[in-house]
Amino acid sequence: MDRARRHPAPRRLGRPGKTFAIGLGCEIRHAHRLVYADGLDLTHVSAATHIGMGCRVCERLDCPQRAAPPLGHPLRIDQNTSTFVPYPVTEDMT
Repeated sequence: MDRARRHPAPRRLGRPGKTFAIGLGCEIRHAHRLVYADGLDLTHVSAATHIGMGCRVCERLDCPQRAAPPLGHPLRIDQNTSTFVPYPVTEDMT
């Protein structure tokens, strides 16, 4: 079980906004003891939000909140294009 609280970063004119989250997680068997689980149906596995172990080892290559490039994936650099993902990578592992 995890619960994320979103805190929007300050928006600047002409720049896209980003949302940052702080996640609190535990094994589902302990979730009922957290106040943050109040009102959540803890019996449905599909309601869980998957979070990574850290940006370097996270498998979500298209994450717009990535703080570091993932290990094992070369960066895809193209000076003529822009992406919403801060570290676009190739799908091929090196």
